[in-house]
Amino acid sequence: MDTRVQMTELHKAAIAYYNNIHDRDLQDKAWNFFRSMDTDGNGRVSFHELVEFFRQCGHNWADYNFFNSLDRNQDGNLDFWEVLTLYYIMKTRGVWCQSCGLCQMGLYFTCVACFDSASNTYDLCTDCYSKRRYRHHHISFLDNYVLLRSKRGLPPGQPNLNQALVPEYIAPNAPQEVSLFVFTLHPYL
Repeated sequence: MDTRVQMTELHKAAIAYYNNIHDRDLQDKAWNFFRSMDTDGNGRVSFHELVEFFRQCGHNWADYNFFNSLDRNQDGNLDFWEVLTLYYIMKTRGVWCQSCGLCQMGLYFTCVACFDSASNTYDLCTDCYSKRRYRHHHISFLDNYVLLRSKRGLPPGQPNLNQALVPEYIAPNAPQEVSLFVFTLHPYL
């Protein structure tokens, strides 16, 4: 999915949560987060202010492309609502691809066994999962949306219409054309 489209969805979600919070203290925390970045008090956060904020928090992070994707009106600064999107991402999107290290803001794949064991999850971006650029001791992965729906549970006696096809285990040395066509219904669904 295009980064702009993902960011638009995250922006809408951040505003929806903010507007529907019944706890004024949480809204105040979002404003305090914004004010802590806006060091010159002009009501906007520049890229320099964002980098300095992360540096003071102990992170050596500077990604102008990410900043630019947050900047919805492309004025070179972030207003409160754009910083609110960053706040939402930081509070809800702490998922990183175990293979390439990129933060996952949209669809990603999770190892079902690791998820079920309540230990650390093993998560992969769609690129690393689809291109098999990972090494992991479990074989069953579901995308985050299917995983969530599979954990919802079904009323007794109802058929599971949310079944997904997932790759069955294929030996590592099997020809790729074989492994692309072997699927089975996932038992967790």
